[in-house]
Amino acid sequence: MTRIAIVGVLAIVACVSLASPGPGSGNVPVVRGQYKNGRDQIVRIALATAAREGPSPGPEKGQLVVRPENGSFVQWNGKRYRGELVITATDSGSLVVNRLPMDDYLRGVVPLEIGNRTSAEMAAVQAQAVAARTYAYKHLNDARPFDMYATVQDQVYGGVDAENPLSDTAIASTSDVVVLYNGQPITTPYHSTCGGSTAGVSEVWYDQPDQPYLRPVSDKIPGTNNYYCDPSPRFSWTQTYDATGLRAVMEKYLANYTNAPKANLGRITDVREEGKTPSGRVAALTVQTESGSYTLRGNDIRFVLRDPKGVILNSTLFSLSAATSGGEVSSLTLNGRGYGHGIGMCQWGAIGRARAGQNYRTILETYYPGTTIGRIAG
Repeated sequence: MTRIAIVGVLAIVACVSLASPGPGSGNVPVVRGQYKNGRDQIVRIALATAAREGPSPGPEKGQLVVRPENGSFVQWNGKRYRGELVITATDSGSLVVNRLPMDDYLRGVVPLEIGNRTSAEMAAVQAQAVAARTYAYKHLNDARPFDMYATVQDQVYGGVDAENPLSDTAIASTSDVVVLYNGQPITTPYHSTCGGSTAGVSEVWYDQPDQPYLRPVSDKIPGTNNYYCDPSPRFSWTQTYDATGLRAVMEKYLANYTNAPKANLGRITDVREEGKTPSGRVAALTVQTESGSYTLRGNDIRFVLRDPKGVILNSTLFSLSAATSGGEVSSLTLNGRGYGHGIGMCQWGAIGRARAGQNYRTILETYYPGTTIGRIAG
């Protein structure tokens, strides 16, 4: 998932009985007027934006629509998809878009985002289904030729081959249910592991406005020193650099996020934290080099302090210790917690809460405080 784009949504809200959110749901708002229900709402997912493989559109029309025959599926790059493919010629190759109903799209998203879960964790899968559905409705966009990417830039989507029965059940049992604030669907960011507390928007995406429903939420289990997300394999972690490794990542990535030179950076003489955010994350990081001093803020830190394979840093929830030798940082150690940006729903926290008996409505209203659970009525 990516940075938030806050867009106004036209909605007409009424109240009806909704059984699916769980015990005690009572009356819930229904959104009418802009969206269709999940069976009828078409979404357009970009599978490739500069592809040259597969069939090419004819020169006369510039677009090719591929539909399945006899209830089968369309295929692209060895994967099967529901709906149809729209292939459009571009200057760099082809834009390949999978066009299909919302419910079918979610079947290819939920299991990839929440992982293979057990029936005891159904509430977490349901929460993921509602979060993914709400995100998708919020990102319908007629101003461009597709609504979302099929990657972490939006939501990971794998088509038919990603589907599984448990997530299908979660999607069906939360049919058309969405997260609302002031009667409107919200952008619902989520991440793997918060590490003890979720984050506010500006703590991580520093150039984006804070939202009342995206603020720090403790994941601590009441009456204990444990956290709902601590079963995560990345609840805690350590990343280290020697002088050579640190200089390599700085020379490769620092100039992308600061005014550092792209060459001749010189030795790294100091790396230091510049304060903590309300949820305990590193607010900024100053890198002192022979060529100058450069400051990284928020999530940019993760995209510079990569590992040797180029994988971004797990999170900004860490403390650091640096050792110097001969005026150069000889080693840098980061001791951290969590995995992902930390905003919105903590997926491992949702799993822990489901194991503890919380229903999906409670999970969602915890991680998106001040929201209500409603339904799309097309």
